[in-house]
Amino acid sequence: MDGQPIAVTVFQDAAIVTLRGEHEAYTAEKLAKQVTALIDEGLPVTIDLRETEFVDSTVVGVLLAGRRRAGERGTAFRLQLGQETGWPVRRILEVTGLVDAFR
Repeated sequence: MDGQPIAVTVFQDAAIVTLRGEHEAYTAEKLAKQVTALIDEGLPVTIDLRETEFVDSTVVGVLLAGRRRAGERGTAFRLQLGQETGWPVRRILEVTGLVDAFR
């Protein structure tokens, strides 16, 4: 796996948080802190899941909390999926109905 498991890029007043590999409770707290800080700065946030192989329910909770916080602050919060996104990631988002919630 190249790069950091969680990478943040700020470009033209928007943030992209890229998740690589597998993410569960161990990385959920770090992700939550970064997402909260970006939203509190007023930046629209995109969570790039194209290189993500797995997320568990704690990470899904972080995504939902980020979406809610961004909505309260009037900024955008998006998920970016791609063909490389792991099947378990797609499955948890589909089963929970979150694919539609983040559109």
